[in-house]
Amino acid sequence: MQRWSDMRRIGMVLGLAVMGLGGCVTERAEPIEPTESGVTINERAEETSSEDIPVSTDKEVFGSMIEDVPKGTTRLVDAVTSQYTIQYTDGTSERPSKDGVIYETVIDDLGLIAIKLPNRDDSFGVFNYSRDKEWALHGIQHFTVPDTAGKVRHGLDFPVEELYVTNFEMSQLERPVEMWTLYDETQCITILVTDAFSVADGEVIERRDVSNERYRLNQPEGNGLYYVDQGKLIVVTGNVSEDVLLDLSDSLPEAWSADFPMK
Repeated sequence: MQRWSDMRRIGMVLGLAVMGLGGCVTERAEPIEPTESGVTINERAEETSSEDIPVSTDKEVFGSMIEDVPKGTTRLVDAVTSQYTIQYTDGTSERPSKDGVIYETVIDDLGLIAIKLPNRDDSFGVFNYSRDKEWALHGIQHFTVPDTAGKVRHGLDFPVEELYVTNFEMSQLERPVEMWTLYDETQCITILVTDAFSVADGEVIERRDVSNERYRLNQPEGNGLYYVDQGKLIVVTGNVSEDVLLDLSDSLPEAWSADFPMK
């Protein structure tokens, strides 16, 4: 087990930051290379041996391909399953399945979707979108559930005291976003922070403590809520119950705390 301050420095999993994908249509068989797409790859310090992780296919991954979202797409699940492709060394390719959605969250012009990836049984991605007229992909967090990397004692009100945690920041966006994903073998929760403009989505969640006002996000998959703290919009979403999300959100420190969202 490692402390959160240590994890912020070394990272825990492979993170893919996809910058400026609008208008980048790929019509070739080769995978997108980092120099072509502006993809930044950050590897965690301790790699988990692939021999220790069960895989869903004997195929070796060659790379991935990202295309534009088809015009007129409204659902995030349709966006990610139509634009993200994993390519294998034998020349075949595979896209995520719509049945693999963990959560799908939309609030105003922001979108988050977590979905299982087809190359491993324990692999999934969190895709960050924004929308003007069409959805545009800005970033991907790509995870496998590691066996050897340590979990973090997060200090929050959550049924499990220790989870894997990864941090992902996209400061280059017009509306900068920072998010943390807490996960284990069965649970995936993402906490997203951005500047609070006018927020139209959501309904007030009826609860006893009216001082901690929370708003429900009606999601096709998973549960989600949001609140505003010190000029920051904080979104909490995942494949856990709304009550669990409420307890978790109530235990979060102030938005400007140095170690947010951990304690």
